[in-house]
Amino acid sequence: MKNFLLPAIAVAVIAAILVPRLLPSSDGDGQGTAARPPGGGAAPVRTQRIQPEPFESRLTFNGTLMADQSIHIRSELRGKVEQIHFTDSQDVQKGDLIVVIESGEIEAELRSLQEQLALASTQADRLQNLFKSGSVTASERDDAASRQQVLRAEVERLQVRLAKTRITAPFAGTLGLRNISTGDLIEADTLITTLQTVSKLMVDFSVPERFQRLVQPQTVLSLRVAGHEQPFTAVVRAVDPRVDVATRTLTVRADVDNPDRKLLPGNYARVELVSRNEAALVVPNVAVLQSLDQVSVFTVEDGIAVRNSVQTGHRDETRVEILQGLEPGAEIITSGIQSVRDGQRVNIQRRLDLG
Repeated sequence: MKNFLLPAIAVAVIAAILVPRLLPSSDGDGQGTAARPPGGGAAPVRTQRIQPEPFESRLTFNGTLMADQSIHIRSELRGKVEQIHFTDSQDVQKGDLIVVIESGEIEAELRSLQEQLALASTQADRLQNLFKSGSVTASERDDAASRQQVLRAEVERLQVRLAKTRITAPFAGTLGLRNISTGDLIEADTLITTLQTVSKLMVDFSVPERFQRLVQPQTVLSLRVAGHEQPFTAVVRAVDPRVDVATRTLTVRADVDNPDRKLLPGNYARVELVSRNEAALVVPNVAVLQSLDQVSVFTVEDGIAVRNSVQTGHRDETRVEILQGLEPGAEIITSGIQSVRDGQRVNIQRRLDLG
């Protein structure tokens, strides 16, 4: 009995697998209707007809705020600090006295040279008169005149050194923290404090070279800084005429007015460039196909899908700007695009006209 049942069961299983494949389909043409796409082989898609429309894009770059003018104030002379005429973070005007270095030794040397110069000048004048009368030689006259000029140069040199003992502000701005005390013996190049303009700042940031046309001088930018809800305004001052070959970017410098001193040099800033095109051709993000060698969009022409290579511009969360490759009025495929092939007939399920 077992020997009979096993072959019978095997035959039944094989028949259950093969018989459905050998039977004709219910429509009688030998092909299953389930495998045929609706519309007689046409791929179902949804489309949208594009027209020029306003499009605003925002590009964001990273930058750092800097003072328009900023220096480290140092002494050029070695000496003892005699007087300090500033406090931390004090505002100063151009020419205001900041620090006085002890100058007694220089002043004494200067007085001595001035006395020698006065005597040498008298001697040179006397010899000049004697030379006219023939009492002295030209060599004696010239030696006296030369000594007079040497002493005059020495006096001027000491006057310059004396002036360097009084350190003044080279421009109006805000001083930093004090790094010295009265009585300190400081060396040349000792850092005394810093001076920078705070009411007027600038920001440097890098822009990819393809956006060069958008950042010309006088372009208005929006500036956002951590800790401040409201944006600030920046105006492009200049664009570096050289592209960085390593990063393929341009350095842009913009001016930032800061009359309320809400911003500080060194602040990290996000620079936003707002670009608006009143007659842009835009398509939904889902309509754009990106491959290694091209960016393309499918359009419908006489019921046939046509692949169009396009050049894209800016984009936002839902749309992409098309710079080249499409014309106004083109009917683009926005849904079902993954199953469409170039030259394939399509069945438009819903057409959306915008513009």
